[in-house]
Amino acid sequence: MSNETISRDYANDMIFELEKAFWDERGKGARFRLTTLGRDFFRNKCKAKIKSTEIPDMVNTISEVLKENEICKGMSLTVDGRLLRLRIEGCTHRPVEERMLSKETQPFACLPANMLVMGIADVLDLPAEIAEIKLVDGACEVLIVLFEKRNY
Repeated sequence: MSNETISRDYANDMIFELEKAFWDERGKGARFRLTTLGRDFFRNKCKAKIKSTEIPDMVNTISEVLKENEICKGMSLTVDGRLLRLRIEGCTHRPVEERMLSKETQPFACLPANMLVMGIADVLDLPAEIAEIKLVDGACEVLIVLFEKRNY
């Protein structure tokens, strides 16, 4: 078995091409199909490390895992009621989002934000959704909306 890896540029090129093709096929509906992007990473690397039911603590834990795996340099959170504003610094996938914008397509997938949404769903049993992804001042700012707890 080989330990060879591919370059980040190559990986991001493939991610971009897949996302763009998906967008071209599904339009805005594509964003609701990529909410599970990173599910195995979350289960294998993050889930067991989340020990708190406080969302800011979850962000810190997930941020540390993502830093350890060289996916981003850090994340910070601002909470405004049911709105979470997640700022992601130094994400390895930012070039994908920049290319999406250059093709006049708003970014619609974010692995670090998905990790938080999965944590909220798994630990708090709360539905959450990524509402917006913006590229601001060298970082990504993601708006996440929390919904009422499910009553079945």
